[in-house]
Amino acid sequence: MENILLDIGGKEFYFDMDSLSHEIKVENNTAISDDTIPNEENKMFTTLQIDVAKYEMYRDMVNTLLSCNEIIDDKLGFMGLNSLSIPFKLSFNTLLVKGIIKEL
Repeated sequence: MENILLDIGGKEFYFDMDSLSHEIKVENNTAISDDTIPNEENKMFTTLQIDVAKYEMYRDMVNTLLSCNEIIDDKLGFMGLNSLSIPFKLSFNTLLVKGIIKEL
């Protein structure tokens, strides 16, 4: 499998979707009951709530990384990454610090 991994500056990275999910999730333990069901059959429904502002920002950052059309010379390692755009660098750094991008 080592031979199919792509290098970015001499290292392999991946998106940790569990970390992304954890970052956008709002900690709220609200349960909603359905009043149309009789009491003996009444079930509690939990809702998933996300922070829309965080979701939109992370979505744009991931989109910036995935739509980068610049060619990076891997022989230069991290020096080759210096020529990338500011939005790419900010997105990559933020996602790396937040644990959404992790090194293999």
